[in-house]
Amino acid sequence: MKCEHTDYLELACIKGFELRVTTREGKAFTGHAKDIIYDKQKCQCLILVHSSESICIPLEAIIEFEALTSNTYFTTLRVNG
Repeated sequence: MKCEHTDYLELACIKGFELRVTTREGKAFTGHAKDIIYDKQKCQCLILVHSSESICIPLEAIIEFEALTSNTYFTTLRVNG
């Protein structure tokens, strides 16, 4: 993932945007962006919160993310490896 994409995800975390995230496996997750952390395997992950449940998505697995919260920064971004 390019640095600019990570910057948009960090902004989404700061602002608490609701996102729809699609992974390389074709799975889609929806939730409020909470944080970007390193997991136990030292892999950078996006934390989404949905219905008070946290979902940890490795950044390297993300191919697309869409802001469901209306904003002036971004709508949908496609990640090209």
